[in-house]
Amino acid sequence: MGLIDIFITPLFWIIMGLLYALIIYSARYWAKDLGLKMNWWKWLLSGLWFILLILTLAGGMTLIGENEVRGGLYFLGFFLIISLILGVVLWRILSVNRKKTDR
Repeated sequence: MGLIDIFITPLFWIIMGLLYALIIYSARYWAKDLGLKMNWWKWLLSGLWFILLILTLAGGMTLIGENEVRGGLYFLGFFLIISLILGVVLWRILSVNRKKTDR
């Protein structure tokens, strides 16, 4: 582990944590801007989908980083397709009774 790795690794995770916090904090404003009527179970489904997406990317990139490129690409491909399908289903659930906004 070189000297540069000591500084870059914590900085990367600090930036990632700040980005996740910003996404979670701004989700309320995103839903309001889109005219979505959110309740606790819709927030729970959205959070679970977001966690699935994060774990999919982290798992696939970890495999690729460990020189298991083929396994990482299969992992990413399989779980990204599942995430995409679940994301479309989630969007259909969230957009029921959606308030129309002027755009």
